[in-house]
Amino acid sequence: MDAKLTIMCSHCKKELAAEAHFCHHCGAPSGAVNWAASGDDNFVKGLFNLAKGLASTLDVDALLKRIGQSAEQMFLCEASAIMLLDDDQKHLFFKMATGEKGGMVTKFRIKVGEGIAGWVAEKKEPVLVNDVSADTRFTGQHDQASGFKTRSALCVPMSAGGDLIGVVEVLNKKVDGGFTDADKSLLESLASLAAMAIANARLVGGFRNFYSNTIEILISAIEARDMRMAGHCWRFAQRASSLGRKLGLDGQALKDLYYSALLHDVGFLKVAGGWNMSRILIMESPHMEQTHPMIGSEMIKGIDMLKGAATLIQFHHECYDGSGFPRGLKGDDVPLGGHILSVIEHCEEMRMNGYAPEQIQAILEEQAGHKFHPEVAKAYMDVLRLEEAKAA
Repeated sequence: MDAKLTIMCSHCKKELAAEAHFCHHCGAPSGAVNWAASGDDNFVKGLFNLAKGLASTLDVDALLKRIGQSAEQMFLCEASAIMLLDDDQKHLFFKMATGEKGGMVTKFRIKVGEGIAGWVAEKKEPVLVNDVSADTRFTGQHDQASGFKTRSALCVPMSAGGDLIGVVEVLNKKVDGGFTDADKSLLESLASLAAMAIANARLVGGFRNFYSNTIEILISAIEARDMRMAGHCWRFAQRASSLGRKLGLDGQALKDLYYSALLHDVGFLKVAGGWNMSRILIMESPHMEQTHPMIGSEMIKGIDMLKGAATLIQFHHECYDGSGFPRGLKGDDVPLGGHILSVIEHCEEMRMNGYAPEQIQAILEEQAGHKFHPEVAKAYMDVLRLEEAKAA
């Protein structure tokens, strides 16, 4: 055997195959394997990379696929599967399966308490079986349906905070001796890490859902105060994003622009006055209209995810020539995102007041370099023309 690929177990001192990642003779885990002098530590690096990936991945499907593939490689087995507990708490469903028949088994469901995986889910205890034909818990029904032949199985629960998330299973060890207690310990560690990562991804997903729905509730409240505002905030945000990308914004700057556009009028929730007979919003005083940009900025600046948007909101009525409000800023005293909001806001106000598209275009062209930032006005004219061409 080439010395460069030689791997020796530091526990039993026996030579291992080049592809081995832990000892097939004594079952010692990776920490007990002494890699050759070549410094070939790809497996150790792989474990660290997997742990790093699990901690940073919020895409649950990608996460589970990576875990399953890693498990199959780590344990030198024919197949692996990850089953998650269903919402009814009574069944497991295959979320990911590798191996020759992996695509077929993903349509199956397993009742908690039935079969080896179901027993593991019910008892929340690992199972190591190197001859499933001699184990009464093995039903074989999925083998019959898929054509896969299960000979040995190692299955462990995935739990986080005391709650069962699912089970991880590896099948048919490819080397003599079958699965070992060391394999079981290693798979339990992997399952524990995976469970925490999945729970974290779900928690973050829940927060995102809450955040998105809260934004929608705020927008509905803003638009409900004036019948002309229907769809205004979403249209504003869409156009702001298009204009921002056209002007070279990306990353966090583009996100800040998007959320500032969605919530630019949030200040009206505090300063709005009464209604006229046509349900058109009436400000109790001009001061209210003048102050809503600053009030809106103050309302959301305490939310970390919206700090950048809060900064931009205060500029959405400022003008390039200093004729806007609330502070009468002009030119470069207003950031690019603020000028983008201002141009779109003025055009939206014209639209809600009955101006025809060609009139809005004419005013944009006329006021470019005066009321409107010249580059922003020119780019927005292009955005509007493109919208018209798509609608035609």
